[in-house]
Amino acid sequence: MRKTIVLPAVLALAAVGVFGQQSTPKPPAAKPMAALEWLVGGVWTADAAKMAPGMRIETRYTWADNGAYIRFTTHFVSPQGTLKNYDGQFFWNPEQSSLVMWYMDAQNHITQGTITVDGNVTQFTFRAPDFEGKMADLRVLVAKKSKDDYTWTLEEKQPAGWGPLASLEYVRTAEK
Repeated sequence: MRKTIVLPAVLALAAVGVFGQQSTPKPPAAKPMAALEWLVGGVWTADAAKMAPGMRIETRYTWADNGAYIRFTTHFVSPQGTLKNYDGQFFWNPEQSSLVMWYMDAQNHITQGTITVDGNVTQFTFRAPDFEGKMADLRVLVAKKSKDDYTWTLEEKQPAGWGPLASLEYVRTAEK
């Protein structure tokens, strides 16, 4: 009787060992949003005094409560007050198999576009009014210089290629 109890127990332990080796857990797949998570936290500030004396631009990136997308807000701060101009989101669109964005400005205009990440450069492409108010194909290049510093460049598609419209350097500081 002892043999009949020991043998099944040994076989069960051996099976657990063999099958346990074959079912080694895979590392979790990288979330598509991981490429943009370096933006989250603090206040990203750019000196925009060339646009208007004393103006700065503040952008904040935060995770959504469910961790599935990144929210952002952009405020134009001047001695005259604060214009809370842009609110939007960066998210993964499974139907397009790509990162995308949308935002709404203070005048209720919605802009949508695609996001591509290539190393330290993130590109946002979209159609929106340019500085003259005409609809144009635009792109923003965010070039990460360090964990707390990036260059933001706005370009408009021209017949001969992309032409620069504006460029700012953003530096992150802790939220106050």
